[in-house]
Amino acid sequence: MAFQPSKSKKNHAKEEGSLNMNSMMDMMTIILLFLLKSFSTEGALVTPSQQLRLPVSDQELKPKKELTVSIAKDVLMVNDAVIMSVSDIEKNQMLIPSLADRLSDYAAQEHELEVDVGKEFTHEVIIEGDEKIPFELLFKVMFTCSKTEFYKMRLLTIRKG
Repeated sequence: MAFQPSKSKKNHAKEEGSLNMNSMMDMMTIILLFLLKSFSTEGALVTPSQQLRLPVSDQELKPKKELTVSIAKDVLMVNDAVIMSVSDIEKNQMLIPSLADRLSDYAAQEHELEVDVGKEFTHEVIIEGDEKIPFELLFKVMFTCSKTEFYKMRLLTIRKG
């Protein structure tokens, strides 16, 4: 025995569903922004100055965004700010005082960030050196970096091929 449908169901018209395109567009925009952000932070783009010609290497590691010390043919720079002229560096002294002062300031800032925000101080520095600089100058810069708490050094090169 079949039941009769109720009167409210009998007069009820069937509704057709449709997709809300606004929410679909919002979702696709969020996914696109997430992919663009993760793509752009994958490797650090490094643009050496005009006075700097980097050496070529077979190294496969990508550079990270860290403090950068640049040794050009005639100037010494930290994060693209000129510190001093290369000709002003004393020949018989291992430590470069003006570079040590600037790096100590950066180390103090990193320690403050570590305490205030919780960002870990990695002690890393990237050294960009012109391919024609003497080894003694590179060694002095590396010595100065190590004495100012930046003892994890990376030498920036151009990948061969």
